[in-house]
Amino acid sequence: MAEQIDIRELFFDILDIVKFELKFYQDRESPMFERIVKTRVFQTKLQKLKDFIMTYFDILYKDEDSPINKAALRSQLDNIARLTNYYDDLSDFYKDHTKIMITKEKLLSLVEYSHIEILFLIFTNILDWEHYKSSLLFPTDKNKEKLLKEFLAKLASSDIKEVDDIIDLEQTIDSFVQSLEIGS
Repeated sequence: MAEQIDIRELFFDILDIVKFELKFYQDRESPMFERIVKTRVFQTKLQKLKDFIMTYFDILYKDEDSPINKAALRSQLDNIARLTNYYDDLSDFYKDHTKIMITKEKLLSLVEYSHIEILFLIFTNILDWEHYKSSLLFPTDKNKEKLLKEFLAKLASSDIKEVDDIIDLEQTIDSFVQSLEIGS
């Protein structure tokens, strides 16, 4: 399933979520914030964020026996446990029990009902994994994995500080993908 992902569409989806995140923190200062949160546009973007996270975890759970998936799942679940205060992080007692305590059903429930800021942190952790470790989105397509890592490096650069920077990156996405594909 992961290998059929259109990389260009994936980039646009990631950019859309990052734009949403930046705009969320910008809008929080607005006196209209309560109204903004209730709009259909906001709720649709929130659902896209949840769907992205859930799709990623579906990929993790599909091949639980793979050493890379095992490591990624453990890392992601530990991150979620910390973010949701699922266990006292100072105690190593639960380290081996994270996967038992946070079942797939519990995880889906946590994603569905977590505060938006926690969802942004989960999303960021997923992007960090994809940037610095073996890609789970493209486990066998090394060209797409390289494209994704370079895209995430560009996204994580200090040039990206506000929504306009994301829009600039979005406008150059086609030439960015083509230049990387030509270079490989």
